[in-house]
Amino acid sequence: MPPLLELKDLTLNGLVEHLNLELESGMFAQICAAGEHDRDLMVKLITGELHPQSGSLIFGEQSLQELNREQLLKLRCEIAVIEARPVLISNLKVWENITLPLIYHGGSVSAETATMATGMLEKLGYRGNIWALPGHLKPAEKIMTAFVRAVVSSPRLIIYACLDELAPNYREAMLNQIFELHNKSDAPVALLITATELQQGLLKPDIICNLKNNPPTIKRLT
Repeated sequence: MPPLLELKDLTLNGLVEHLNLELESGMFAQICAAGEHDRDLMVKLITGELHPQSGSLIFGEQSLQELNREQLLKLRCEIAVIEARPVLISNLKVWENITLPLIYHGGSVSAETATMATGMLEKLGYRGNIWALPGHLKPAEKIMTAFVRAVVSSPRLIIYACLDELAPNYREAMLNQIFELHNKSDAPVALLITATELQQGLLKPDIICNLKNNPPTIKRLT
């Protein structure tokens, strides 16, 4: 089975040089960037919003550089990104923000999915009103909302670029949820991109890539 995500000799001046990385379905990897700016650039690079100077990025056997705008948007339905400062739709309630991808693509939300989503919010430490508009949410609550929205949409790849922004108690709760998700047989590829070398608790990456070194160093733990 080919890798779901391949970074081949990827170079972007000032960010990364000659990075080679392959992630198969169900794998968990961590990329340690040199800071928040580099972390955010790496997210844009992997999602096709930014093109490298050289090398290629392949997702599901498709080269992102060769896709047009419409093809890239379609492909991104299979990728969920939980950003450090997630964008929520201001005129939709919190619950509507979470379920919007499901409504858009499938027309409805099953009772099982609704139960899973509300249970996940509770485990993450969310205590707000899910039927209120998101303007009142604290930054951590916006990240929790984006996390649950990502999980219920069942992507093939989830990029977590948010953990640096969370207080230790919220970070631990989210890592526990990532651990539960990653232990399922149909788990998506999990890619944690951080601006610092965070401890993952129970969650042990299969691969750790450190962009602070030139060329990047890759440590395989499994």
